[in-house]
Amino acid sequence: MNEFDNRSLSDAGMYFWLCQMARQLDSAVVIINIKKGNTIDFVNHVFTRMTDYSEQDMSGMTIDQLHGPLTDVMNEEAIQESIENGLTFKTSSLHYRKDGTTFWNEVNVLPVRNQYGDLHYSILLMKDVTDSMNVELLIELEREIYYSLENGDTFERVLNNVCHTIDTTFGKKCCTAIVLVDKHNHVKHVYGDLMKGKPNMEQDVLLTGLTFHGNNPIKKPIIIKNLKESPYNELFNPLLEQYSFVSLWSQPIVNSEGQFIGLFSMYFDQLAEPLTADFKFLNRIAPIVTLAIKYFDQKTAIRQLAYQDVSTGLNNFEHFKNQLMALIEHGCEGHLFIIEPGEYQNIVDLYGRQGGNEILKQLASRLQNMSTFNDSIIARYTSSSIIIASRFTIDEMNTPQQEIDGVLNDPYYINDKETYMTLKIGKSAFNENQPFFEAIQQADTALSNALKASGTVIKQFEQSQVESVEQEMNVLAYITKGLKNNEFFPMLQPKVNIETGEIESFEALARWISADMGFVSPALFIPVAENTGNIYKIDLAIFQKVLQWQKERATRGLKQYQVSVNVSPSHFYSPGFVEKSLAIIESYNIEPKYIKFEITESTELDNILRAKKIINELKAIGIDTSIDDFGVGYSSLSYLQELPFEEIKIDKSFVDHLADSRMNAVVKTIIQLSKNLNMLSVAEGIETKEQHEELKRLGCQTGQGYYYYKPMTLSDVEKLLEDSIPV
Repeated sequence: MNEFDNRSLSDAGMYFWLCQMARQLDSAVVIINIKKGNTIDFVNHVFTRMTDYSEQDMSGMTIDQLHGPLTDVMNEEAIQESIENGLTFKTSSLHYRKDGTTFWNEVNVLPVRNQYGDLHYSILLMKDVTDSMNVELLIELEREIYYSLENGDTFERVLNNVCHTIDTTFGKKCCTAIVLVDKHNHVKHVYGDLMKGKPNMEQDVLLTGLTFHGNNPIKKPIIIKNLKESPYNELFNPLLEQYSFVSLWSQPIVNSEGQFIGLFSMYFDQLAEPLTADFKFLNRIAPIVTLAIKYFDQKTAIRQLAYQDVSTGLNNFEHFKNQLMALIEHGCEGHLFIIEPGEYQNIVDLYGRQGGNEILKQLASRLQNMSTFNDSIIARYTSSSIIIASRFTIDEMNTPQQEIDGVLNDPYYINDKETYMTLKIGKSAFNENQPFFEAIQQADTALSNALKASGTVIKQFEQSQVESVEQEMNVLAYITKGLKNNEFFPMLQPKVNIETGEIESFEALARWISADMGFVSPALFIPVAENTGNIYKIDLAIFQKVLQWQKERATRGLKQYQVSVNVSPSHFYSPGFVEKSLAIIESYNIEPKYIKFEITESTELDNILRAKKIINELKAIGIDTSIDDFGVGYSSLSYLQELPFEEIKIDKSFVDHLADSRMNAVVKTIIQLSKNLNMLSVAEGIETKEQHEELKRLGCQTGQGYYYYKPMTLSDVEKLLEDSIPV
């Protein structure tokens, strides 16, 4: 028997050449047989060298053989899904060698089809990228350190976060500690999760691991594979009695003059011997801590020497904080305002940071002349905002809106160029019964709410704003779980011919019933999903369930309807969007003409050339596209003629105000524009007979809304289609 037995001639030939290719490559290669339940047929010598698994070890196994306790399950599911669906895919996963050691594995999934297009194999190209992933971790860690220090986090919190980040992201389960000493080699501070709730400094020193031996500080790396068998066994007895640590890695921290200032230590609850990449990690982490210390010391010195923001001439926040605390201690009360120009980032993009500083400087000057802010404390709060403490009570304070409008009527000047702005303002109260930092936090929360509104707006802090943020955080926490548990599903809303009332097609609307939260409104979970990059996963879940429904109807010989599926701009622009979409459609045996992609109008469509290319590629394979919520986004008319959409959807906000003659004229123009561009016009949110009749009179072709049908479950749609009666 040889390795080609039980294979067709063409399959054997394909397999032979795949193996030959794999033997020649300097990358690790795994050949997966799709026809045998996605099991492994072959691994090359590079894979064996990288993982210590032989070809015999892996033959007949699945890629799950490389999984372990710290492997990302969701990421592995994405790999498996790509294998099963014949999709190309690239990712990095934490995998395990035969001896249990971990490594970061860059995995490229490449489908292999025969001459008839049948999927037979999947080739996995693999590469050990542990070193580069560790570098990325440290770069991100360094960025977080500087960001946290720049935004006022305490040094204790920053270094505790460093330890916590390494504990949770390093490729091995570990506990990290940092100890710092003064110039006399006395322990100053100890950081890390192990230190919480342990006031005994001697115990803390033990936990850091060999900070001193006798009176001399350790100045070289120490690797102890087995603490119980080390020469320092007695020293570590108290540590071993309290924790189940087995191994210790430690690295000295020195300053730019080469002086010992502390120790970085990692503890493991199993035997752990560092590999080359781990030694590099240890060598790189200590200098980052050194730079953080130096940066913190510099900031502390600057803060002590000056209370002024050099860029704008305003008081800095440290000075503001001290003044506000003094006011509160003397029993004063009043209101806090945090003010941010709505166009600040645009100004920075056009004129650089100097332009942003100039705007804040001019804005502060005008605010100081307002009667509302007489005798107030004004300071720069963040890079983009100003904070004001006014001692007026709510009864004494003038309504600042009119004065603020006056501040904005005259142009601002940057490099002799005029510019106008809107202001986003968060407001809260301060008094002796409320800590100043809570008052500032509340004003900040109110500002976040103001930033979501259009135009110049003042938002007073309300407890409901915090509850809203907590709700969003809960949604974020459960989205991943919801995707894993298949909790997202489509509801279909018919799109009808306004003239005849006949159902022409459907739109798939994403819905979520969480096992933990119950029904979650799309208005809540969709923005959270977009902000966190999970929206494409939800798009994909809805897309696949729609295709499954269409496949079941086709199997029963029932009429097929085109279904519009919403696609977020980030998903639309993702690499390989067209190819992946077509592959998924074909995997369900559905004709592309029964799918339409709805893309929400946004600033991202300003990339006209790229959007046009994608839309034309979709059109070439038979997939229609639609621009959703037309008229409420940006630069609609400027790019509409350039992008070959098949459909324009008129937003509900226009339909709601059809009785207004000016809005009516706008809708009429959009309908006429769609006809001129050979596009189908669809009005959303039709709820009354009067709206239906007026849109019919205006010549709108298709309607969608509660006047015709509410969104329905797939089973309800089936019942409707069995005995559908034209409206």
